[in-house]
Amino acid sequence: MEFDYDDEQDEQSRQELDETLRRFRESVRSGTWQNGSPTAESLEAIVLYCLETQVFEDAVVFGRMWTEKAPYSTDAWHKYGIALGSLQRWEEALTAYEEAARLDPVDVEITVNRAIALEQLGRLDEARPLVDAALHADPSNYDALFTKALILGKLGRTEEALRLFTFLAKQEGYERDSLFEAAICQENLENYSAAASIYDTIIEMDPFDSNAWFNKGVIMGKKGALRQSVDCYEMATMIKPDFVNAWFNMGNMLASLHRVVESITAYERAHAADATDIAVIHNLASSLEEAGRFEDAISRFSQVLEIDPAHTQAMYARGTCYDALEQWDKAVTDYEAALVLEPTYADLWYAKADALFNLRRVPESLAAYKKALELQPDDAECWFDYASSVLETGDVLEALRGFTECTRLQPMWAEGYFATAKTLCAAGQPNSAVPFLLTSFELEPQKRTEFELEFPMIAGPLGMEYLHAVITEHFKER
Repeated sequence: MEFDYDDEQDEQSRQELDETLRRFRESVRSGTWQNGSPTAESLEAIVLYCLETQVFEDAVVFGRMWTEKAPYSTDAWHKYGIALGSLQRWEEALTAYEEAARLDPVDVEITVNRAIALEQLGRLDEARPLVDAALHADPSNYDALFTKALILGKLGRTEEALRLFTFLAKQEGYERDSLFEAAICQENLENYSAAASIYDTIIEMDPFDSNAWFNKGVIMGKKGALRQSVDCYEMATMIKPDFVNAWFNMGNMLASLHRVVESITAYERAHAADATDIAVIHNLASSLEEAGRFEDAISRFSQVLEIDPAHTQAMYARGTCYDALEQWDKAVTDYEAALVLEPTYADLWYAKADALFNLRRVPESLAAYKKALELQPDDAECWFDYASSVLETGDVLEALRGFTECTRLQPMWAEGYFATAKTLCAAGQPNSAVPFLLTSFELEPQKRTEFELEFPMIAGPLGMEYLHAVITEHFKER
């Protein structure tokens, strides 16, 4: 939605106004006005010209000077507020609008702009009566109606907002913005096909509207049409090559499609457009890690940590990269640093336990596994690794307890039964191992091959003879 303002100029030509603006800028920089300070009339002309040409920073500078020169001018305060609002400086804009309203309490346009500022600031309870007052005074004021629709949307009255935006989309000058807002309403109502259809309408109106292509990409992603989502983001970036969010979202969709190399390219384009965006660098690093480029991933995760030293996920992920490179000391260092910030993060304790085990620091590893299981007691894989590590200490009973938890939590996971059988055989109880061994074979027939390879060293010749006999008899009966 655009602000309305009076853009009629004095009889000066555009070239003269450009020259006046240049001189005014130079005078502000130097602090010296060659012909004395400008008059209120000349400031009014230049502010209106700046608003018309969307040079809002200058509009603010000269708008403030205009209010100082003519403090009782309603128009000066109103246009100053419009300039501030155009730069999203809503608190200051509201102050200017309130001063304008104090000077002219019945001006509908000022009332509407006050409501817009309050709505942008989230002060909906204050904005609503102003909108209602403006519509009472002028029922055909579409700016007021648009603002009312925005307020209804923010209040969760989405269907009411949608009806108003649908109406406004048919009014000249309000088509595009109202269609965008109507699509957002449909998205909030999870009517994704309807939202996509609206974006198609906008694209028909302007095929080079990068925001419409971007928003349609978001909708297609929510619909699960990931390839079509990528196509939309590609169009957005063709139209606007430095569209960071479009490159970023494209990278996310490509990563979800397991097109990792392409996702890296998309994230790199996003990073080239904005080198300080942490989410972009983090996701680029994650894709590099998934591609097995661990050293490059470490470099990118380190960049994230340079910008945000408290970024726990980057510490964790860099640790997993060190883990993959078997640089376990560095991995532990990163995990411990992350745990200082998030001491209840179970996966971090689990990762630290694995790394400590690989360093043969078994007692510390067991303590970390126990902490992970204390925080996340239903993690079957963690129970498995804990039990496997406990075996290193010779505590067969505790290991069996761990493997029993595995089979309880994941009764269809063959590995838990197979490990239980191995532990019992190692403890000299092949007869007790049989039911677990047979269950593992039922769940995963290839375990029989692993059995022939691994159990001879564990069960010994007599144990294997017994196990072979029992297994053969079991399958013969079937």
